[in-house]
Amino acid sequence: MAQAVEDLWRELPPNPDPEDDLGYELVELDFIPTSTSGGKEVLVLPTDEEMLREDAFIVIDRSSVEDLGDLA
Repeated sequence: MAQAVEDLWRELPPNPDPEDDLGYELVELDFIPTSTSGGKEVLVLPTDEEMLREDAFIVIDRSSVEDLGDLA
């Protein structure tokens, strides 16, 4: 019998590895402050140009950007 998604989450470690446990692919990103809204927004782009052709970008509020290296 297949496990429900809710049950699969219970089997993950408390601090899962994004790649090994969750299947995420980590990519390099560029963060470019915008000239709109007084620079309060940031354009987040993948450094891989192929991904740009797939519309892989987001615009977020500057306060939402965290340097994970600073959190270690």
